[in-house]
Amino acid sequence: MPSRGIRIRLGQFALVLAFVLALEWLVATGTVSELLLSRPSQVAIRLWQDIASDELGRAVATTVREVLIALVLTLLIGFALGLAFHRFAPLRAAAEPMLVAFYSAPAILLYPIFLTFLGQGSATVITMAVILGSTPIAINMAAGFSGIEPIWRKVGRSLNATPSQMLTRILIPAATPILVAGFRLGLTFALIGVIALEFLTYSGGLGRLISWRYYIFDTDGVYAGIVLVALIAIAINSLLTGLERRIRGRWT
Repeated sequence: MPSRGIRIRLGQFALVLAFVLALEWLVATGTVSELLLSRPSQVAIRLWQDIASDELGRAVATTVREVLIALVLTLLIGFALGLAFHRFAPLRAAAEPMLVAFYSAPAILLYPIFLTFLGQGSATVITMAVILGSTPIAINMAAGFSGIEPIWRKVGRSLNATPSQMLTRILIPAATPILVAGFRLGLTFALIGVIALEFLTYSGGLGRLISWRYYIFDTDGVYAGIVLVALIAIAINSLLTGLERRIRGRWT
């Protein structure tokens, strides 16, 4: 009998296949206009054609570069802010409510301000993505460290642990579940931010490519770009899942 993991993957594959076949049937029978939705078979053909094109290669290279830079900066800045909130309670008390309020609003609508100062390029995309991603990481880190039982800190002090040892041997292992959830959420928002800002600012990348194809009514091209973005997101999500398992295995 197949293992539980294999059964889950087979179920996921069956759902995706059923969804694709349903879309193919809806468009093929004219139930949904081809101006609104492309047939999956046509999207697959267009994606295959795009793979060999320089246009798609440049767009993918731009998006991957911006995503990687944004993810690294999101981790570093979010971790630093979370640590600062933990160590300086007045700073957290002053800044956290404003960050939560800022994050509750549609922060992406502030992109014209960054566009004015940073220009229509990768700097605006990466900056907005980092802002969107680092906030949940910082908030989750502060909450995770604050929720640690005081006894663990007493144990560290009784063993004369240095600040770095207290952080790596006690605080991070104790708060790992919340920290990992924050990292995953922040990195996901950073990825979304890159694609969304590319679409809005026309700075290049897959977001820009999809936007341009939309305006020229290239329906097959639009959905081919969307599928490619989804594949990139799945790949990054798989990497994050592997990273999460390593973190949990290292600090739990």
